[in-house]
Amino acid sequence: MEKENGQTDSTEELETAVSNNGENTVENTEENGSYSVRRYKKGVWITILIIAVLITAGYLGGAFFYRNHFFFGAEIGSFSCSNMTADEAREKIKNDVENYKFTFYEKDGSEEYVTGKEIDLKCSPVENIDELMSQQNPFLWITGIKTYSLPLKAEVTFVKDTLYNRITQLSFSKASIDGAKNAVAGIYYENGQYRVTDSSAGNVVSINDVYQRAKAKIKGLYLGMSLEKEGCYIGLDGEDTVKGVLNLANRLVSSKITYKRGEENIVVDGNTIKDWVVIGEKSVKLNDEKIREFVGTLAEKYNTIGKERVFKTSGGSEVTVSGGDYGWKINSDKEAAELSGLVWNGETTEREPVYIQRAQAHGAKCDVGNTYVEVSIGAQHLWYYKDGNKILETDLVSGDPTKRRATPTGIYRLKYKDRNVTLKGADYETPVSFWMPFNGGVGMHDATWRASFGGNIYKGYGSHGCVNLPYSVAKKIYENISSGDPVVVY
Repeated sequence: MEKENGQTDSTEELETAVSNNGENTVENTEENGSYSVRRYKKGVWITILIIAVLITAGYLGGAFFYRNHFFFGAEIGSFSCSNMTADEAREKIKNDVENYKFTFYEKDGSEEYVTGKEIDLKCSPVENIDELMSQQNPFLWITGIKTYSLPLKAEVTFVKDTLYNRITQLSFSKASIDGAKNAVAGIYYENGQYRVTDSSAGNVVSINDVYQRAKAKIKGLYLGMSLEKEGCYIGLDGEDTVKGVLNLANRLVSSKITYKRGEENIVVDGNTIKDWVVIGEKSVKLNDEKIREFVGTLAEKYNTIGKERVFKTSGGSEVTVSGGDYGWKINSDKEAAELSGLVWNGETTEREPVYIQRAQAHGAKCDVGNTYVEVSIGAQHLWYYKDGNKILETDLVSGDPTKRRATPTGIYRLKYKDRNVTLKGADYETPVSFWMPFNGGVGMHDATWRASFGGNIYKGYGSHGCVNLPYSVAKKIYENISSGDPVVVY
């Protein structure tokens, strides 16, 4: 028991010792762990501090550098001046201008260019480089890590005509010109206007658009442009030549000229004008010969001089009268020129033709109007109407048909009127007080030597062709009639 007890005590002592030793180990571990954490945190802060110092040093170093350098990514105009001093940027731009090249980027990936030397490009020294540098805040350099553009101030000159001609020599222009030729050749008229066979083709450019955009960009010393992004690709009907031809041709057929004659209208519109339009490779013309042919047709319809008219007599019957020099007559040359001008300007208007001679009225059967002298050879009678009112009527003596001196029939214009004239012929000299000729040496006049008028006196005792009238009648007609008034003889 004692041994056992003794053993027991020894075991307890050992257990107690182990237990105490374990507690010391735990305590040491906890102390070591706390120390390691403290040490780690201190290292982190030291690292952060070092990084912060480095960042600050880098930032301040950048600010120091960019106080006299342009930010990274800076462009003045289209010239890269990244990280350059003002003097370096100035020299860079000067060299780039001397070797300037403006590139055209095409839809299919092709590139073509025009050099500054080709267009005699000149550029004055850039005026605002120092100003741009002074406006730059070096402490904001870190915000400039991207491409950005600064305005370039300089006077740029080049020969614009040379630029245009150079553009026309580029492949995309030549292809467009060839396409335009084919398009113009295929222009057709339909439903009142001219059209292009395939207007949707978008593989051509407007050379004028290309020129205008390139001119502006070269003025700013840009280095190139995308034809597609600039909207230079167009349909065939938008190509410069084709568009010009279409616009002009459609302006012509948009004209509408209405000729009015009484109640009758003759309309000249696109359906007629299209036959006068001549479309060339780069031009549009009017066929003057066809316009003259049209005016000739118009004259044939409108001219009445010498043509038959159906005249309603004072007795109420109708007679057909032809011959004479009274009536309408168009001045064909002047009217063709006037019509051509109206069509060329795309006018819509009403007009009457340019006349060499005018009548008093337009009528379906007769153009005499309501002021005229009516002479009936058969009745040997005369009526005079003014503004539709009968002023007088009287018997007369006309030319002697038995001696081949008959008064000529027809509708004539009174040529003039005169007082106290001596009429002369091969075998006579006769003074008259009122002389009113209407056909050469044939006219109306007083015949104081006659005692009577009318009946059949004219057969055998008629005049040399004139219309002999009583003095008072001749006087009254003379006082009322005007040159150009019609004299109807039947």
